[in-house]
Amino acid sequence: MKRGITIERQILLIEIERRCSFPECNERVFVGLTKKEALEYLGFECLECERWNEDRLKRTDVPDWWDEINQEATH
Repeated sequence: MKRGITIERQILLIEIERRCSFPECNERVFVGLTKKEALEYLGFECLECERWNEDRLKRTDVPDWWDEINQEATH
């Protein structure tokens, strides 16, 4: 009997591009989110300066899912 490695896969919903909000850094950051992560998204850590940037998704980030994500996030 063969045993294999099982890897849980999640479908990527979106990838957003942001800039670090700290002027001395201003690094471009790409954030990939699954649907579950999109519901819980409150910001990102800059990979360059490692500081937390508070952020929210906008309708333009997820136009097809906005109503669902926005509704679930408020509950």
